Amino acid sequence: MKGKAAKSLLLSMLVCVLVLTAACSSQGNGKNTNEGVTPSDNGANGNEKVEEAANYDPLGKIDPPIEVTAIRAVNSNLKFENGETIEDNAWTKLYENEFGIKIKYLWIADPSQYEQKFNIAMASSKLADIMPVNGIQFNQLVEADQLEDLTGALENYGTPKMKELLMKDGGLGIESATFDGKLLGLPVNPGSFDTAPLLWIRTDWLEKVGLPEPKTMDDVFKIAEAFVTQDPDGNNKKDTHGLGAAKDFYGLEPGLEGFFNGYHAYPKSWVEDESGQLVYGSIRPEMKQALAKLQEMYANGHIDREFGVKDKEKFIQTVNSGKLGMFYGADWSPLLFLDGKELDEKMDWKPFHLPSIDNAPARPQTEYNIDQYYVVRKGMKHPEAAVKLLNAASHDWDRNKYPLTDMNRNGDAEKWQYALLQAANPIQNVETYEYVTKALEKQDESLLNLTSNPGQASFYKGINDFNNGDKSGWGFKRFFDAISVLYDYHTKDQFKMTSFISGPTPTMVEKEATLLKMELEVFTKIVMGESSIDAFDEFVVNWKNLGGDKITAEVAKWKASK
Repeated sequence: MKGKAAKSLLLSMLVCVLVLTAACSSQGNGKNTNEGVTPSDNGANGNEKVEEAANYDPLGKIDPPIEVTAIRAVNSNLKFENGETIEDNAWTKLYENEFGIKIKYLWIADPSQYEQKFNIAMASSKLADIMPVNGIQFNQLVEADQLEDLTGALENYGTPKMKELLMKDGGLGIESATFDGKLLGLPVNPGSFDTAPLLWIRTDWLEKVGLPEPKTMDDVFKIAEAFVTQDPDGNNKKDTHGLGAAKDFYGLEPGLEGFFNGYHAYPKSWVEDESGQLVYGSIRPEMKQALAKLQEMYANGHIDREFGVKDKEKFIQTVNSGKLGMFYGADWSPLLFLDGKELDEKMDWKPFHLPSIDNAPARPQTEYNIDQYYVVRKGMKHPEAAVKLLNAASHDWDRNKYPLTDMNRNGDAEKWQYALLQAANPIQNVETYEYVTKALEKQDESLLNLTSNPGQASFYKGINDFNNGDKSGWGFKRFFDAISVLYDYHTKDQFKMTSFISGPTPTMVEKEATLLKMELEVFTKIVMGESSIDAFDEFVVNWKNLGGDKITAEVAKWKASK
């Protein structure tokens, strides 16, 4: 396996490892102590139509059968076979045969056109019974009081397995969809595990310059300086960089969020201040302290001096050409550097916990990653239909009756995408770590949970290959090392999730892009020394005046509704 071919293959495998939809997680067999959703009123204030039902059978058939209208987005390149269509396939047959639910699509659109068509439908009050919506659309429907309360439907008709999936994020998704005690949508949470930044360091360089592994931010500063001044690549030229960055400033490869987290600052995130109010993390005083240090490091040449004009691809080229020794990035970052590993087999990278500027542990920030909800039109006679369809995505069906080649994938026909409602496991990579670790310890591939996530096999093989001397497994070995660091953060509850868990507010939709552009421009100029550190104070004033104060008020209103 060589160069770009190796990277392409590993990245294609990574898709299945990270995809958190029905394709890889619909079985939901991972461990969890949560037994299910516990609505605040046990359904007493939920949908009365549901409460009138004689009995509650989550997998039972509605009698007489019903027709349910729906809308959805479908990629134009989605493959079908054997005469199947999005309206007529194994999933629609299952819905009808097992639940007595016939799906009638009012319209289907390409994802690029879905939002426009949905907005027209919403404005004309021509809503379907069941609809997938994004965070903005969800908030608009909530404000317009056009959504059915699903509290009772979920309590009475949700299967234990489906409820368990919904609660694997600790209730984050359910909380985000609940307003004034009413559950107004079923969240699709792909999880935030992989959005946390880690510190990556070339350990062969670290050994070359004779420095220990980093424990504090002071160690980070010393390592960055040594990588620039002590010729770690041994070519007798001053051509190596310490800390990597790119013109986007933020992001998972490379981003500076992890550096700011080391100062207990959380850019682009919402955090509680001393009074308990939610404030935008980028305007907090801790940010100014961290920016001042970055400015100093840049002036001393300890940060890549060309970061202001480098995009992600140029950053990857810098790493693969052997000119960079440290950056903050994602758990999968090593898969981007297979070409560099082939050029220089001594090149090695290791992930580290985020060092802190003081004695308090640094907490990696994570994103609110829910941007889809399944909602039901207010007044629908059978809102439990949506819950039953979500049950279908998480239930382990008789494979003789519903084979995986019909329901999941057959060659390049991704049939899991035919399902109207799809399940997601927000802690899939947490469970992957647990299963793969046990399988590696026992050298027993049967201990993997391939039904839950086929990507576990790629980790198991890649790591074993690497341990047995096959360097082609290096990417998966280092990727798994990073997952072990994130797993440690997870078990210690040390991730710093943004406190605003909702779709964008109205002013965010209108102003956020402009405010973020201003933020990146100001911060980049500060780091590069084109502006003084006092420009941060001016930025805070401008951010507030140009829409930030209004956004903050809307966030406070959202918090009050919870």
